[in-house]
Amino acid sequence: MKVRVFSRALAVTAVTALGAAGLAGAAGTAHASAVPSTAQAAVKAAPAGAKPYDFNGDGYPDLALGSPYGTVGSATTAGFVTIVYGSASGPNTGHKQIISQSTAGVPGVVENADHFGFSVTSFDYDEDGYADLLVGAPDEDTTDGTNAGSETILWGSSSGLSGTDSQAIAEPDSPGANHRFGYALVAADFDGDGHTDWVDATPGEQAFYPFRNPGPAAVAAKSTSAHPGRALPSAPQRQTVRRTKQGVKAAADTAYTGMVLAAGDIDGDGKPDLAVGWQDTDDPTSGFGVWHNFSDTEIPFANEAITNVTSLAVGDFDGDGYGDIAVGSADESNGVGGNVTVYKGDATVSLGTTSTITQDSDDVPETAAAGDRFGYSLAAGDVNKDGKADLAVGTPYKTVTSQSHAGEFFLLYGSASGLPGTASQVISQDTTGVPGASEADDELGWTVNLTDVNKDGYADAIGGAPKENGTDGAVVYMPGSASGLTATGSQGWGAGTLGITGVDAQVGVRQGRDG
Repeated sequence: MKVRVFSRALAVTAVTALGAAGLAGAAGTAHASAVPSTAQAAVKAAPAGAKPYDFNGDGYPDLALGSPYGTVGSATTAGFVTIVYGSASGPNTGHKQIISQSTAGVPGVVENADHFGFSVTSFDYDEDGYADLLVGAPDEDTTDGTNAGSETILWGSSSGLSGTDSQAIAEPDSPGANHRFGYALVAADFDGDGHTDWVDATPGEQAFYPFRNPGPAAVAAKSTSAHPGRALPSAPQRQTVRRTKQGVKAAADTAYTGMVLAAGDIDGDGKPDLAVGWQDTDDPTSGFGVWHNFSDTEIPFANEAITNVTSLAVGDFDGDGYGDIAVGSADESNGVGGNVTVYKGDATVSLGTTSTITQDSDDVPETAAAGDRFGYSLAAGDVNKDGKADLAVGTPYKTVTSQSHAGEFFLLYGSASGLPGTASQVISQDTTGVPGASEADDELGWTVNLTDVNKDGYADAIGGAPKENGTDGAVVYMPGSASGLTATGSQGWGAGTLGITGVDAQVGVRQGRDG
């Protein structure tokens, strides 16, 4: 199948294509500050320190690929994270590392079903010029109970991430069994003080925890030869935030199965806000809300009519200076094949103006079919450097050239009138110039990411296909350009290239992304 595109041509050069056997063992040939890079300016601004995910400080964002269901030693679904370092030609699979709880210096013990790497986020906590990585293990058993959950912070350095001095973080407020602390993570400077904070979503407590970063001057001293002065404060400033529905504050709920997070400046005040989506099996109209005051301890529902929010992204899709919220709901009850609803940002966060996008919408180059799961994953970034955010939309169960659940992802371009602008693109492993071939159950689009990996000012796209070659997994990388996503310099690689076949890596099942 060739690329389907409206009024936008893919710039294609020769790329070594892989056969129907898939991507294992081969590759194709070939995030923000007060003055953000163009590729990220349409998304949000970030404070002092290194760019997110630039773990070795060379200016190129790196990829953090979580494998929460991966086997470590004899421990099944213990989980690990693969780091692929960035370069001028994109991800450099020759420069990689695998991190788990068996890595020297990383706290904890490798155990079955910890799911280390279920969530990841990055920020330069100590502002030393090297991004750090926060990793969630929501099913870690601790002294607080089974599946209490934990987080681990790993420090960046000139040689990349290291387990040295890494620290475990426990749920700060009444931790307990099945709380699943570390389920979802996002980092941004929510209080606008110039230091990146982070938020943890804990579905078993139906709450999220904002952690305030006091800045490097307040970081407790921890003298070691490797990392002098690096440590989290003994008691990070934080509070517990719970959702409200019709004025009623929610308590813990065993049917509360998940949360999704995204950050961006929705009200235009220069500080990122937090969008939170809920998934609740006994309250399917679970909706989402926006939290934009660090001192608030409650978050009201913004919309209670969306069934089981599967993804969120924040970006200024119409270029008016306010971040808009894209809400993905792949559930069939929201329309055949799933949909994405976009809520316009404004100074009061009224969220009153909306538009709904499906595969049958104008300028979306596909036709909806039951079970596609359009909107399962979302990411925002400026692919064509026009100053407006674009939106990547994952559709992992899409049938492609008769291959069920082969999957694909869309790139919807921002415009003065919002999404979707003209010339949307859809990318599969059958797209001309993209390595690999669409196969049944690859599930490309399970995750999507828009990040300027090659540092040319255009956000690049990374799509995860966690079921490529069984449970090995793979990713597809496509650079951004003035004309959109291009096959020039595209890559396709997976567990074989990374040397982690046969351990249920499911490469691409989790990705770190900026916001």
